[in-house]
Amino acid sequence: MSLEFKITRDAQLLDQYYRLREQCYRSELGLSGFDGSEDEQDKHSDIMVALDGDRCVGGVRISSHITLTSQVEQLGLEKEQCCMWERFAINPVMRTLGMFREFNNHLVDASRDSGYDNAMVLSSLANARFYRRCHSALGVKFQIHRQVPHCAQGIFSGLEHYLSVAHLEPRNKLQIAV
Repeated sequence: MSLEFKITRDAQLLDQYYRLREQCYRSELGLSGFDGSEDEQDKHSDIMVALDGDRCVGGVRISSHITLTSQVEQLGLEKEQCCMWERFAINPVMRTLGMFREFNNHLVDASRDSGYDNAMVLSSLANARFYRRCHSALGVKFQIHRQVPHCAQGIFSGLEHYLSVAHLEPRNKLQIAV
């Protein structure tokens, strides 16, 4: 199986991604009322999808809209150099460790190519630990910082939220450090 990863504005691919994330969030997070359709944040973000032929099997939103300004300041990051990785969704049938690593590798590259030095993630602690393992295998520093329950809003208010940061040093810096 050979997957393609790309940033897209293609309406059909986005629709597939939105339906996939709705299915995943409803079944896996128990959010029966989650509406995965395009929201305002999607319109102002880059959406990276994983494609198996012409079928979307995964996706993520790369957003420049940072609402965690106090967290950015506490961590000593530059807001303009940060993005948020949000709304991860991968078809359960396609989930393998190799697929996650490939997905994350392309996500890191797409974020770097967009000029970001850091990517912030809100997730459960279990997911944060998994993301850290995947990113560490790629040579990307991924730190789990703290629980941020005040960030859980709306339909997500019952879920745990941990703030993590992927540090997206340019590849040449990573190669020197290795």
